[in-house]
Amino acid sequence: MSDSIAAFFSAWGDPNPETRARSLRDCVGEDVVYADPRTPEPITDTAALNHYIGMYSQHSPGATAHVAALSTTGTSHRATVTFVMADGAGQHGQYFIELDKTGRLARLTGFAGLGEPE
Repeated sequence: MSDSIAAFFSAWGDPNPETRARSLRDCVGEDVVYADPRTPEPITDTAALNHYIGMYSQHSPGATAHVAALSTTGTSHRATVTFVMADGAGQHGQYFIELDKTGRLARLTGFAGLGEPE
């Protein structure tokens, strides 16, 4: 598994903005683009991304996120991520992720659920 991808989702459970920012600096590229169903427009800098991720732990103290499955083609990845609340309730999401030349996250596009056929 890509260390950058694992570190990124691990940061979602960090309630401390300073340590979370350090973690993000280590795994996110300078020209990051992040979007998911809850972002009104793509996030394009690490400070804004840190704030956005911080809302997860702020609104759900004790919640975590981790990569449950990962498949890779070249520098592109499809990750199934499990978001778990402190009470054990959880949900899945899928992310399509591209890495930069240094192996840091360049583009992440998230989707709610697993995309099951209706």
